Amino acid sequence: MKQIFTLLLITFSGITGVLNAQSVSLRVIDSFHPSTVRNVYEIIRHTTLSEDKQFKIACQIESEDEYFAEAIKNELVLSNKSNGILQKMRRETLTSILSEEELDQYYRGISSSEAESQAAKVRDAMIIEMNAGYQEGKFIFASFYKIFLESMVAELKFADKPLKLKQELKKIKEDEMRILYEKCGIVIDENFHGTRSWKFRPNTPLR
Repeated sequence: MKQIFTLLLITFSGITGVLNAQSVSLRVIDSFHPSTVRNVYEIIRHTTLSEDKQFKIACQIESEDEYFAEAIKNELVLSNKSNGILQKMRRETLTSILSEEELDQYYRGISSSEAESQAAKVRDAMIIEMNAGYQEGKFIFASFYKIFLESMVAELKFADKPLKLKQELKKIKEDEMRILYEKCGIVIDENFHGTRSWKFRPNTPLR
């Protein structure tokens, strides 16, 4: 069964090779349960890691799985406390093994699709509310994609540092709202209500 899983994993990685050249190392595949291998893959599909780092992550994930199994055995339904402990174990695994650059790549990878979806909703709402043009819509999408993405990354990175998180979130939003205003004169408030300070035209120079 493990050999079948290995073949499927390698085949799938080959199909997606154009997007992500890295697969789970064979050493990890041969040494751990398929569920552990899958968890490692869900990390390296967003950031490239050496075989040594993959192996270290797999060892930590095994510990998480052991805790999970024991918690389910005792609680039947995972308690909030146990879930919090598991989340903390995963954060510690990532922060202790990945470099800051690798961690940022991973957090951006797992947050990008949701940030894109949320930014598209804001753009579409502003197009309707403000009769925003195509280029204005592009500006709105770009700023809010950055806001949502960087905010999600910050929430993951600074989950245990609420003051630092608050400062980061404030700075992310202020910076992007300033950029949006400078590009097209649009201001969007906390309730996602938009107003214009000046009308953008295709030949308007950036301020």
